[in-house]
Amino acid sequence: MTFNAIAAQLQRIFCVGLATLVIGSSLLFGFSAPAAALGNEAGDIVQQRAEREFDRKTGSGTANQLEGRAQEEFGKAQRQIDKATGGADGIGNQVKGRAQRDLGRTQGAIDDAADAAEDTGEGIVDSVKSFFGQ
Repeated sequence: MTFNAIAAQLQRIFCVGLATLVIGSSLLFGFSAPAAALGNEAGDIVQQRAEREFDRKTGSGTANQLEGRAQEEFGKAQRQIDKATGGADGIGNQVKGRAQRDLGRTQGAIDDAADAAEDTGEGIVDSVKSFFGQ
């Protein structure tokens, strides 16, 4: 492995770890945005940038999948607490998490389909060019 490949891999691992920390802390501490200390608007901007960078490194929709999975697991744990206390918050959080995870999967599938369509379009253009000898 070259130095650049190792550096790129370490950067991906760092990005995934940071995103997991940010998303996990938002769920654990109940912040609407992990950077809530910066103020709602600034926190939202930081959150969006972190999610975009995470998706750029790991694939479209991955941040939503990860956050949805964490929310779903949080909902499952909350349901166990609800069984003991008679509450009903856990099922809502679990369903919300599953929906967000599915949204992330859909974003990834749309991105993959767009890439495939772009590749097909380029292939058609290349075929037409070669047919006319260009």
